Amino acid sequence: MKFSKQFSIKEKIDLLERSIMVNAYCYYEMNDNLLSDYQYDRNALQFEALKKEYPDIFEKSRYYKYFADFQSGTGFDLVSKIQASKSMQKKIERDASWALKLKNERTAK
Repeated sequence: MKFSKQFSIKEKIDLLERSIMVNAYCYYEMNDNLLSDYQYDRNALQFEALKKEYPDIFEKSRYYKYFADFQSGTGFDLVSKIQASKSMQKKIERDASWALKLKNERTAK
């Protein structure tokens, strides 16, 4: 994911976490995807690099409890963590549905 210089490290981590959550939910629960596997993997690797380089900031991230043991390729485990919290599942499902709707509207044009 490309970020302008105005984003802080914490904002980058938070945005990558949310993107990974929504994409994993789309893929594993809705049988669709927002990003190519290549782009998803790049975002996951970018997130992991920030997590490693800035562990103190990562521990203060919005979705830390979902990503404390995250590693690339563990999206299914991530979805299980999302589903364990009904309020989080509802939020992610809403965002995933909305994002897929926008994607489908754009590709239909």
